[in-house]
Amino acid sequence: MKRADRLLFRGMLFYSGLVLIILLAMVFVAQLIAKASGPGHGHWSTGLLFRYVALQLPETAYTIIPLALLIGALIWISMLNSHSEITALRMAGWSLARLQRPLLVVALLGAVLMFVLGEWIVPYSSLASELLWANAGTHDFQELGDDGLWLRQGRMLIRIQMVGANGTQLRQIRIYYPQSGMVGIDKQVDAQTASYQHGHWILQGVREYRLEERSVRVLSAADRDWSVQLQPETLRSFAHRTRTMTLQTLWRNDRDLQGGVLAMNRFALAFWQRITYPWVGLIMILLVVPMVVRNPRAGGAYYWIAAGLALGISFHFLTQMSGFISVAGGIPPSLATLTPMALYAALAWYLSKRHG
Repeated sequence: MKRADRLLFRGMLFYSGLVLIILLAMVFVAQLIAKASGPGHGHWSTGLLFRYVALQLPETAYTIIPLALLIGALIWISMLNSHSEITALRMAGWSLARLQRPLLVVALLGAVLMFVLGEWIVPYSSLASELLWANAGTHDFQELGDDGLWLRQGRMLIRIQMVGANGTQLRQIRIYYPQSGMVGIDKQVDAQTASYQHGHWILQGVREYRLEERSVRVLSAADRDWSVQLQPETLRSFAHRTRTMTLQTLWRNDRDLQGGVLAMNRFALAFWQRITYPWVGLIMILLVVPMVVRNPRAGGAYYWIAAGLALGISFHFLTQMSGFISVAGGIPPSLATLTPMALYAALAWYLSKRHG
């Protein structure tokens, strides 16, 4: 690596790292202030507060690394421009692509870091922080909304009110067995709890209501086997955000739900976002470097930082909107995640060709 390459690489690494640390510190302090009063139930102390905010830092870092790379590149290239180093390199025969190469190496390191965070750290730290906040350290059951979680498998319509113990324990289960054509109900089964043991489900505290011609027959049982194809990981996914899942879990949940329980794009969208998001930093650098190099005197570092923030916000807005449309069933999840990146990559290619 030439001396100029080392200069570009070290400067990019330093300023991106510095921006990342500053952003993390700001978010840490803001979260301490926002969450100081606690969730409003259970026991909440200063120690739990710091633990909760610290557990959220990996997820925060995962989210803001592309922004840190973008701002770091803008600061560093603007500083070099102000002292004519970029002009000297261009006069020495460096193309725009050659100039971007050391910066893209840093962005690639950032993408690797994001993949490590997203697969091996964030799923566990985010899950721990969610449980800590939801239960204030008292228990690990999650409410699934006022109406509970509704699923369908075969003849069964299933409503689950609470899920806990990483998806292996359920509470307040109600199962309907509708007649053919959904014209009535043959029977209803209520269970206080359900547990996943040795690869199958067992209902506890069971009451069964059979609708006969002139009466309702009630049967009770302490426990009963429940023949249903529901994996604990799938159930846990409904109680927590998709950020708490690995790529393998997201893929399995999407496959299982599309296969007969419930069709939805939530997991497929999160799967595609997990694959594509680490590469956002590279696209942002490819996009902003031609802009700064083309206009070296346009407003200085502050101007380009503001322009970079506007660029990042516009990309975030576009991805969020396409994600909402995808979850609603408007477009496929893969298209929702790849389209914004393709648009910005095409713009970066155009600027590089024009100013390269």
